[in-house]
Amino acid sequence: MLNTTDQQIDNHTDPIQSFWDWFAENSDEFFQIIQSHDQVEERLITKLGAQLNALHPSLYFLVGLEDDGKAHLYITPEGVVQHVAYAEKMVDAAPALPNWSFKALKPGTKKLEFEIRTEGLTFGKNNLQFYPIVNPNFPDKIDLMFVYDSFHPESYQEILNGTFLFLDSFLGEEVMINTVDHIEVRGPGADIEELIPLEKLPDYLNWREKEFVEKYQEITYDPTDDSYTGFEGTTQEDMPIISTINTTVLNWDHKASHPWILVIMNEYIPANESGFPDADTFDLMVSVEEKIEERLMQRPGFIFLGTETVNGIREAFFACRDFRYASEVMDEFIEAYADKLNMRMEFFKDRYWQSFEKYRQANHLED
Repeated sequence: MLNTTDQQIDNHTDPIQSFWDWFAENSDEFFQIIQSHDQVEERLITKLGAQLNALHPSLYFLVGLEDDGKAHLYITPEGVVQHVAYAEKMVDAAPALPNWSFKALKPGTKKLEFEIRTEGLTFGKNNLQFYPIVNPNFPDKIDLMFVYDSFHPESYQEILNGTFLFLDSFLGEEVMINTVDHIEVRGPGADIEELIPLEKLPDYLNWREKEFVEKYQEITYDPTDDSYTGFEGTTQEDMPIISTINTTVLNWDHKASHPWILVIMNEYIPANESGFPDADTFDLMVSVEEKIEERLMQRPGFIFLGTETVNGIREAFFACRDFRYASEVMDEFIEAYADKLNMRMEFFKDRYWQSFEKYRQANHLED
């Protein structure tokens, strides 16, 4: 019988190992359930979901049968970058089980013999084509325009969501996270010079990614001469903002080599109407930021960009070549300081650090 009714993962041991011990114990019956399609929701999906949620509430899964008859389990963060490393760590620890294969992130079909139906709309090779959006100021950005045959402006968001779902299934989650910067949708028009069929999209992205890697793989940054500038401002609600920004690196010519921005967010209770923290809380946050910086700098590929403090939240920013190591480091610090700080992290892709352009321009004006 499936041993799930009263059993919970023992979190006093390695939680990932405990999850896989539980899964291995039930793997034969899981496989039979998938093969027979007998009460899959009640006997597998619900119980597996509960165990995975207990381990990491921001991870999800897909199960099914492969063409070779094996069952698969895909662990996915549903595109949330800061959870990718944990999903990969889970799959790296997966046991070798008969009749099962395990993957982190949803793989792409790389085939176009399918359609996505959502919100009453259908998406596939027969009604979607694309062309690249080229900006000479940002030559390494991969922005794509998808032309949907039955486009209606009032359905823009539904069409954008459906296009993304289709691409996620076609290209796979890792390609959508790592390679594609931004997508837009529109309808056909005489102003379009050339439309590219979807079957050429993987080759186009492979070419762009290879070109990017060759261009930047040897690029490093020397922070020896970095200098920082203090900025003061106010929000629309007239709350003061204090920022300290590495204005030296904002003039660097190779920003695209570090396309990921790590945001470390510490929420706190303001000490007064200014919205700033008390001295002890501020000192603790700065100390933790310095420790995180020290850990990150043990490997190449990280640049400290600065901090911003306003109305109950302090943010520290790092530019990253890749997000995986930073995710692992942040998971450790968030857990270690959970009783002292309300700390969390986010990543977003910004190949040219456009989010910090206001600081670069302000500093240039001051100069």
